Amino acid sequence: MKPTQNIFDKPAFAKKFHQSSIRYKYAVEIHALRAEAGLTQSQLGELMKVPQSSIARWENGGTNITIETLEKIAIAMNKELKIDFT
Repeated sequence: MKPTQNIFDKPAFAKKFHQSSIRYKYAVEIHALRAEAGLTQSQLGELMKVPQSSIARWENGGTNITIETLEKIAIAMNKELKIDFT
């Protein structure tokens, strides 16, 4: 790579970076929602009937999260899931 070349000019890198950014955005949102409700990861896991380790993975962005999972989180937290393309 030339010193003056921007790494974001590489399509493969730009795509991976964008995917990671989205995953971390959801991770932060899930953590904030849980913290706002005053729940531990274990307590949210109990509400969702999933292990605490799943909550931890979602909150640290360590895994891709599905819309189905986001819906389950919303239901467990008595929230409405909205997806906004901006």
